[in-house]
Amino acid sequence: MYTYKIGTDILSVWDAIFPIFYITLIFIYAYVVRIRKINKYPEYKYFIPGLFAKIFGSIAFIAVYIFHYVDGDTLMYFQSTESLFNLAFKDFVKFVEIMLGKLTYENASAFGPDIGYPYYYFDPNSYSVVRFSVPFFLLSGKSFVAITILIAAFTYSGLWKLFRLLVQIFPKSIKTSAFSVLFIPSTLFWGSGLLKDSYTLMATCYFFISFYYLFVLRKQITKHIFLILFASFILISIRPYIFFAVVVSTLLSIIHANMKIIQNRILKTLIFPILIAVVFIIGTNIILTTGQIVGGYYSSLDNLLKQAVEIQEDLTREYYGGNSFNIGKFEPTIPGVLSKTHLAITAGLYRPFIWEAKNIPSLIAATENFIFLFMTFYVLLLSILTWRKHGFIYMQKIVLSDSFIVFSLIFSFVFAFIIGITTANFGALVRYKIPLIPFFMASLFIIITNFNIEKDKINE
Repeated sequence: MYTYKIGTDILSVWDAIFPIFYITLIFIYAYVVRIRKINKYPEYKYFIPGLFAKIFGSIAFIAVYIFHYVDGDTLMYFQSTESLFNLAFKDFVKFVEIMLGKLTYENASAFGPDIGYPYYYFDPNSYSVVRFSVPFFLLSGKSFVAITILIAAFTYSGLWKLFRLLVQIFPKSIKTSAFSVLFIPSTLFWGSGLLKDSYTLMATCYFFISFYYLFVLRKQITKHIFLILFASFILISIRPYIFFAVVVSTLLSIIHANMKIIQNRILKTLIFPILIAVVFIIGTNIILTTGQIVGGYYSSLDNLLKQAVEIQEDLTREYYGGNSFNIGKFEPTIPGVLSKTHLAITAGLYRPFIWEAKNIPSLIAATENFIFLFMTFYVLLLSILTWRKHGFIYMQKIVLSDSFIVFSLIFSFVFAFIIGITTANFGALVRYKIPLIPFFMASLFIIITNFNIEKDKINE
């Protein structure tokens, strides 16, 4: 008889054995990689610290959920994964069908008290986490701690690849890039557990990396087409709205990359509106097609707008215990939603504020948000001063010097708007914003570094 477990009951003797084994194995692997790469690529000095910061984040995540929350999504994901794994030994055909995404009522009937129940089964986005986690469950020896550590180590690859690309593009910002991508506490905590966020953070990183190689560097075409498809599949399967934000940001960044090539200002002026129109048509078609494939409230714009209003109304109710915030009521129309743009973006990027934090995870996130806010104002101040001294074109070259910055800023604002308009609970907001954190912080640091470099050149 399968029983649902909470708190420390989720732990078994294997949680004292397999985690130590895998941490040792991971350290040996990381050490070998570092030894082989460090002489040619000095940034590998961050490889082991970054990896073990993520593993530490996963252990902290486990401790909070087991000893503080006692229950929650991650425990339900784990036990759903266990039940799906058990199904392979009861009915392998149905197991394969479910792994391939065939979530029918007939396949659901195969679960039961003997192997466990499929939590989230009728929520395809959430159940994708279960399907993706089965290989890690197989390796974990049915250990909750081990599967979390394995997922943290696997998803570290996206962050590490993003950091290495930033080192290649901005060699004078290595330390700040390392901090922004590898060592932000919220990213390490929420992006290292058995949750949607670990997978979507990795996929967002891979999507951008592959876009940059394909359209800016124009290298390793086949490899990065595959990685874009891989990242897109993960994002569409788990959180389609992240895919929508990434597509919009990528297409606009492609315009920036191509406009930089054109030197003639008259030609730029003529081509720019054409490119915008083309991008708008392509982007709209991609988003509408994806929405129809995903279904549900993603199937049309009207459904999305209605869902945003419903979520806002639900999450601001009293039973959320004062952990909610309110950007105000709005109609489920485009003008109604757009009227809340400034409030939604502010919430997505900078809330909770310090005085709104009700617990330690929220306080950590609020501290990070204060840093974001301070850096944003500092960048705006530098931009205004440069504009006044040297003109708009000069300022623009510094602020938008590379397609990474363009992508990061557009993605951060678009994504912040989406989560700000559809989320009214700080607990959810802190988690949902994880994919934008490394991009937004790294881009702010890089812009500040660019200003300092140009200042030094002028002084010389």
